[in-house]
Amino acid sequence: MHIAIDGLHLFGQYSGVQYALTRLLAALGRQYPDDTVTLFAPRDFKGLPDLPESERFRVRRTWFPGRWRGIRTLWRDLRLQKCCYRQRCDLLHGATYALPPALSLPSVVTLHDVIALTHPLFCTPGSARIQKIVLPRSAQAARRVIVPSEAVFREVQRVLKIEPQRIDVVPWGVGPEFRPVEDRGLHEEARRRWNLPERFVLFVGTLEPKKNIEGLLRAFVAARLNRNLPHGLVFAGRTGWGVSHFARDIRGHAAEDYVRLLGYVPEAALPLLYSMAEVCVLPSHVEGFGMPILEAMACGCPTIVSKIPALMEVGGNATRVCNTFAEKPYQELREALEEVLLDQGGIRAKLREKGFKRAAKFTWEKTAELTRESYLKALS
Repeated sequence: MHIAIDGLHLFGQYSGVQYALTRLLAALGRQYPDDTVTLFAPRDFKGLPDLPESERFRVRRTWFPGRWRGIRTLWRDLRLQKCCYRQRCDLLHGATYALPPALSLPSVVTLHDVIALTHPLFCTPGSARIQKIVLPRSAQAARRVIVPSEAVFREVQRVLKIEPQRIDVVPWGVGPEFRPVEDRGLHEEARRRWNLPERFVLFVGTLEPKKNIEGLLRAFVAARLNRNLPHGLVFAGRTGWGVSHFARDIRGHAAEDYVRLLGYVPEAALPLLYSMAEVCVLPSHVEGFGMPILEAMACGCPTIVSKIPALMEVGGNATRVCNTFAEKPYQELREALEEVLLDQGGIRAKLREKGFKRAAKFTWEKTAELTRESYLKALS
């Protein structure tokens, strides 16, 4: 089987969707060495350290860099299918929401979420307008639609009216590199490098409105004052859209001394941060999956998540859930933080043990297996 994969978004600082595709590619290469994969990537794609280019893994770079969004979209719509035929590909996988229009080649599309349709205010206006057109068109054109969770499965059915038998739930995985880092020397080096507090709460992800970072800040400040906690709050992630006021919010809470904004942190450094943190919190308003929860669990870090379908599905019974949509949402999150940070009822050890078991159920090998099954269904 010769698979073409649209990797035009593989440039710059990777976030969850980009990392997911690179891990999927590596797992497909390991498990199915007889298949050929042709990855279409932008000029500035840096390659995959786990999967060098070869006769079975080919990279075809475009003439333009990935940041040229308009050109990238036009090239996908007008040139990608022709390039697939020229490379004699059997199938095209639109790995990030989109397929070319007027598609005749058998295809699969991955919809990591449909937030642009269900919660457009949590997307940039431009992105919401584009995805309002692209998502329905791509989902209708594809022979199979891949989603990362049952939560997105239900939303795709409800919003896009896609037949359930055409949708494949393929959860993301977590790799062996995410494991506890117990080297105290590395801990101290990281503490000096990032000026980290001795004890801290961790948030990992892009800073943007859907992540509810203002709610986390408010709840943490309240918990710290209410229980006289010594902890700091650390945000690890690049600054996205709609949060230009966040640094001002931190100053407004007089929290500059104990809140850290690390900016973008490479994936290789995340296991160390998870291992040092006392709890990882993902209080999002909406998500399609929730990769940081799995990564934190695999590193032995207790987790707190908001009561939304995708995060509850991924976390199972191994995470502390709080209702951030309650009448007093910050109070529930504050109480959850206090419970875990004060280790009430020995909750930290319980979450740590359950987290290891939960994370072990999600592997990239399983993701690759289910993805390839979707390819075969599309070709049958």
